[in-house]
Amino acid sequence: MSLFKARDWWSSSVGQDEEFDQGCLCVANIDNSATGHDKIILGSYMGFLRVYAPNPSNPGEAMNPEEQLVEVHLKDPIIQVEAGKFVSGTENLHLAVLQPRKLSVYTVSGTTGTVDHGNQYQLRLIYEHNLQRTACNMAYGPFGGVKGRDFICIQSMDGMLVFFEQESYAFGRFLPGFLLPGPLCYIARTDTFITVSSSRYVESYKYQTLAVATDADTRQESEHQKLVSGKKLAADWMLSIGEIALDLNVLSNPVAASVFVLGERNFFCIKENGQMCFMKKLEHNPSCFLPYASVCEGTSNSLIGNHNNMLLVYQDVTLQWAAQLPHVPVAIRVANFQ
Repeated sequence: MSLFKARDWWSSSVGQDEEFDQGCLCVANIDNSATGHDKIILGSYMGFLRVYAPNPSNPGEAMNPEEQLVEVHLKDPIIQVEAGKFVSGTENLHLAVLQPRKLSVYTVSGTTGTVDHGNQYQLRLIYEHNLQRTACNMAYGPFGGVKGRDFICIQSMDGMLVFFEQESYAFGRFLPGFLLPGPLCYIARTDTFITVSSSRYVESYKYQTLAVATDADTRQESEHQKLVSGKKLAADWMLSIGEIALDLNVLSNPVAASVFVLGERNFFCIKENGQMCFMKKLEHNPSCFLPYASVCEGTSNSLIGNHNNMLLVYQDVTLQWAAQLPHVPVAIRVANFQ
């Protein structure tokens, strides 16, 4: 129990009996407005996609209807939402929505209203990819060091990584020794993918290694496939953490990148070469986390939510602040609002 409580700056009640998970929240200037202010993008397992432009409100005040820019029902469950440069020919931000058997990329655009009707926002489909395998999660970034574009990697429930170069399918690779999917993230600085296997190892794969590995059209390797060109996929480095990972995140600067792993009882920081930087044992079961840059050079801050309705702020392994929340947090993001 904390002496301090988190104070609402803005809040909204979303639907009835809707379920959300870590990947269902994204914060970005998704309508590419000149102000640069972030919007809140929210997707639910019931298939509802919502976009909010929050403004500060007094405690107890209802949300202004104009603050909800978009609400659409996409029928299938929404697994993850991300904002990036997903459309060729432009560097504007677009919205990628991952569903069990489909990846869709949308543009969110606003039209200035007349009289007192306010602005109108539209969600328009740019392109979509139908998936052959059931998706679990995705990561995005400038794979291979491309400039001004973001590609997408989707991890399927049976351990296949499928790569899309914007509107085009690139290739697919099976992760070795796969049993269950784990969290996935991409480090642009080193052009590598990080995941945590069901054997409780943090594993790193370079994009170039994935690109030149044997094609993954099937799990069964025939004698002919073994003889043709192509290398068997192997991790660049592996590190045992001894527990299942709940989430994974990367914090990068021009000098180095750090991989943060949230386990069931511990919090890990790993260097980009696979060496353990530090480990912090947590007193309560965590539910979500977010590392972010610290104002103190050489350190990092982390927000960790737990099932005791607490929000904890750490600087490396030192607890700096704790606040009580009215509910168990599912996802945390840092944003720039007006």
